[in-house]
Amino acid sequence: MSYRILFSNIGYARGIDGSLKQHITRATRHLYCSLPTQELVIGQLKEIIKTNTPDICCFVEIDKGSLLSGNYNQIEALIDHEYAFHAVSGKYGQGSLRQHIPFYKGKSNGFITKEKLPFKQINFKYGAKKLLYAVSLPDDITLLFAHFSLRYSTRQKQFEEIKRIRHQFGEKVILLADFNILKGISELDSFSEKDSFRLLNDPDQPTFIFHRRRLLLDLCLYTPALEGKLELDIIPQPFSDHAALLVEVKS
Repeated sequence: MSYRILFSNIGYARGIDGSLKQHITRATRHLYCSLPTQELVIGQLKEIIKTNTPDICCFVEIDKGSLLSGNYNQIEALIDHEYAFHAVSGKYGQGSLRQHIPFYKGKSNGFITKEKLPFKQINFKYGAKKLLYAVSLPDDITLLFAHFSLRYSTRQKQFEEIKRIRHQFGEKVILLADFNILKGISELDSFSEKDSFRLLNDPDQPTFIFHRRRLLLDLCLYTPALEGKLELDIIPQPFSDHAALLVEVKS
């Protein structure tokens, strides 16, 4: 038996693949994205899900209905008879004023699952993007997923927070996120202190594209108790500048 986890930054289903051409010609989609464009992206995402059969799909940069998306709820569009359970919440965290400002309202993180799973939402102390999900998986595994800050000093504070938060749970913890480590893999050095987390990714395999730049931003970290039990595949997404991560947990 194995358990599969998909992590995807879908870029609010704007259909911008990271090429300079699309960033220029599709720039207006940051202000308003048409329903046909979003439906096309959701259809492509569903094909990735169908092909890889994850048990849980975790999303950052997903829109739960806003002025910018024409009130199209992207996570509800992903729900079907197989993935009947979901949770979605504004990525700025509970109590944030940004949740009520039109440009930010609706910008969310969330997940869909085949089976109902216990979870809780945690707020980072630092940063604008504060939402952290903690989902209880089979075999006493805790899945944490988030979207870390673009600002170096802020995300370093968030990294320190996550190391403390991790101790609220058992020995087996998986952390999936768009880490935004724009300065490179050395930003993760603090995670190796006291062996708190280990990196599952191949450091030489990028997950993000912008024009000619290739960066490793989307990562899977795990605690030592899961050593040798995880496998990672990087899945290209034609509709996003981020690749998806597929983590398989082997029993």
